[in-house]
Amino acid sequence: MTLIDRTLGRLSRRAGVVAAAVVTAAASALVAAPPASAATYQYDCRRLFGSGSYSNPVSLGNVTGRTVVAVNCPPLTSGAGYANRYFSFTLTRPARVPSYAGASFALEATRRSAVNPSLSRGAYTIMHTSAGVWTYNRAGVANGRYLPLGGVLPAGTYRLNLQKLDSPLRSVSTPWFNVVVAVS
Repeated sequence: MTLIDRTLGRLSRRAGVVAAAVVTAAASALVAAPPASAATYQYDCRRLFGSGSYSNPVSLGNVTGRTVVAVNCPPLTSGAGYANRYFSFTLTRPARVPSYAGASFALEATRRSAVNPSLSRGAYTIMHTSAGVWTYNRAGVANGRYLPLGGVLPAGTYRLNLQKLDSPLRSVSTPWFNVVVAVS
């Protein structure tokens, strides 16, 4: 068996394991948080360029082949202009499985409203929040919501909308959160 045959065999097995993990995560009630890539870049959310508005999203830059994590994003609160925050990222090639984008957070008694992702390109919504996959910690408490991107997105620039969906009567604010975009 040649080196190329062994390498292709390992890659095929890894791709099969990853595809099985994505299918299991989507179908499972309790799933682990998505693993970070070996090439992970972490930035302070409050120091990135952009205001977080629709017309001036926070820029995550090119993310193809790596994981970008914007940590310590301020909570989303009820009220006009505060229940959504927009982030932009660019793919230099199509996203492959197991690529994903979304938010990780820690729910607590006073902040029970989750951070929910949706994805758009230009004026068109590509994936709505309802396509999101929930992740949970070992105690069964939700700790993330992600959109599976692999096999769906061609190269280009996208806008990730993170939103607070719960009504103000249930929760006035989300917890602080991290934005995660992992594209392989």
